[in-house]
Amino acid sequence: MLSFLSSASRNSAHFIITLFDKVIFSNHTAIIQKKEYHHSNPIYFSIQSMNSSSWRSYYESNRLNRPEPGWQLPCHVPDDLRKVIALSLSHFQLGETGGGTFLLCEAARETDADDLAALTLFVREEQEHARLLARMVQRLGGALICRHWTHRLFKLARRAGGFRFEIQMLLTAEIVGTAYYELVNAGTNDTPLNDALGLMLRDEARHVAFHLDRLRLRWKTYLPFERALWSLQFQALVLLAVRIAWLDHGRCLRVLGHTWADFATRARQVAIDFLDGLNTRTLSCRGCRTETTKIENALT
Repeated sequence: MLSFLSSASRNSAHFIITLFDKVIFSNHTAIIQKKEYHHSNPIYFSIQSMNSSSWRSYYESNRLNRPEPGWQLPCHVPDDLRKVIALSLSHFQLGETGGGTFLLCEAARETDADDLAALTLFVREEQEHARLLARMVQRLGGALICRHWTHRLFKLARRAGGFRFEIQMLLTAEIVGTAYYELVNAGTNDTPLNDALGLMLRDEARHVAFHLDRLRLRWKTYLPFERALWSLQFQALVLLAVRIAWLDHGRCLRVLGHTWADFATRARQVAIDFLDGLNTRTLSCRGCRTETTKIENALT
């Protein structure tokens, strides 16, 4: 039965995405011009669509500013909470362990060398998150897992619609992850955990900005009704992902003092900020602007 459902969902998603991408947008023939922008600080992003070489420079710089949390310090998370939090974090850790082979192979057919390099560094940053999450799970006395239904579902959905849909799925995961990490960070009082989550939240804000900037290049070529269609399916995907994430992580967030409304509101706001950013000349994501200042201060 699971095999049948997986095959059916994969075929349905492939049909929908293929129809949306090839039929609706088959008449797009305009060449997207990338706007060059140069600044002495690689963290500074243009108010125009950013060129891929700047993103590549950002990811290379970000690898140099990553203080390791003090894992040797005593753990201050109450004993009765450790198992629940560790289990939840282990599920997120599994989702960050992918090697990005499918994504990068598909990207190599559509992108330039700098964009491919930036995507490669983005994948490596996600793998660094997997390492940090593993250390957090171990610190809380938990165990890593090798499989979970949410990971299988996410993987099937990512592969169903090709390269562009996989990027969209990764963006959705960034939005959900941002809300989750913020609430876990707010609900715990353990310096190494908070430091690791802070690093990841800084990265996640930039990952959302990265996907925003990449989509802006195509967004300029869409007609209003095409933008509306894309926005509708994206919002539906985000709402579904938030629901699934709550099914998996709701217990953890509840014991940390958070409600469904807290989680849903934060995830929805990140998605709203992203959509607003598509139609403005500046990055409208609040987290992106906040984290930009933090990164600049850290590098100067």
